Amino acid sequence: MSLLAELQKEEFTHLKVLDPAQVAGVEFSIHELMRQIARERTGLRRIYAALVPKATRMRDVRHLFSPRDQEAADTLIAAIDRLEQACARQADKNYRLALGLYNQSRSSIEFIQNQIVPKKQVYSAAGRFAKAAMEPALLNGRL
Repeated sequence: MSLLAELQKEEFTHLKVLDPAQVAGVEFSIHELMRQIARERTGLRRIYAALVPKATRMRDVRHLFSPRDQEAADTLIAAIDRLEQACARQADKNYRLALGLYNQSRSSIEFIQNQIVPKKQVYSAAGRFAKAAMEPALLNGRL
């Protein structure tokens, strides 16, 4: 979880400096790490189920440990929970920044496209105002 937090901070840094190549690389690493975390959690659930049928969480098998080990497990679980919450907050920040950059880029592209589209009145070949077609059309002409 600590590595995930570091990768998310790195992703945020790359988003701030508008470096899409670096963002893509870090994003790939984050996805791989998330897959690994999911596999580890699935493996732990299998271990819990082997110890106590229908157990899916650490608290379901906690009673099997000594009191000292229970405290250590509780401390580790609390630390993991704090890291998960921090990662969730950072992921939200990254999402908001990426979405804002996307919206900004999209609106810039729409503005450029609107500037390229012919206006309602344009000059014709004869040098007079003519009405331009706003939709795409096929042109036929001879030289």
